[in-house]
Amino acid sequence: MGRVNQWKDLVIKLWKKEKWYWCAAVVIGIALTAAFGAQWTKGYSQMIQGGISAKVVRFHVLANSDSDEDQALKLQVRDQVLKEYGEILSACESKEETLAALAAAQTEICKTAQRVILAQGYDYPVSVSLVREEFPFKRYDDLIFPAGVYDALRIEIGRAGGQNWWCVLYPQMCYVDAAWGFSTQESHQRLENTLTEEEFLIVSSLEQEKVTPKIKFKVVEWWQEQK
Repeated sequence: MGRVNQWKDLVIKLWKKEKWYWCAAVVIGIALTAAFGAQWTKGYSQMIQGGISAKVVRFHVLANSDSDEDQALKLQVRDQVLKEYGEILSACESKEETLAALAAAQTEICKTAQRVILAQGYDYPVSVSLVREEFPFKRYDDLIFPAGVYDALRIEIGRAGGQNWWCVLYPQMCYVDAAWGFSTQESHQRLENTLTEEEFLIVSSLEQEKVTPKIKFKVVEWWQEQK
């Protein structure tokens, strides 16, 4: 009987030890899966953002303040700049051409902005620069652009302490108020022709009814929110 009890105790000890091993293995497995999933999510999000960033030029106008007058002035500057230089930029067939055209016209763009500001009775200083800057996660109607660093034309009015206005200069998508005469459909087509199929499916919420792009979009959106 004593020997039976010894065997019984041994079996119980081994079972408890084995159970602990299995529990540890499960915990480790879950942790590794989570770590791998987070790393894959980060890598995928960065790949998509980097791919988009490498192909587009954005437009960033900063108002002097959030007063109604300063916000209206910001839009007037935007409209005049797009009106005077939109045709030149619309002829550009690449990001590189767009950046070169903006660099060549940078001084004139600044003069245009100053002219609008003075015509409205303000004496705010204005600066125009080509920058690589951090943009937040941004929606343009039914399109989304992941947060990250992008090349941009940046116009700062006065203290540049007011709400910003954003759009995309290349491919030409600044269709607010139809400044360039492009329809939303044409702008979508320009973007689709510029990005890879994968990138366009991510940024275009028109495609989100498709299950796979929708999941991938959520992966990018989730990671951007964590940042």
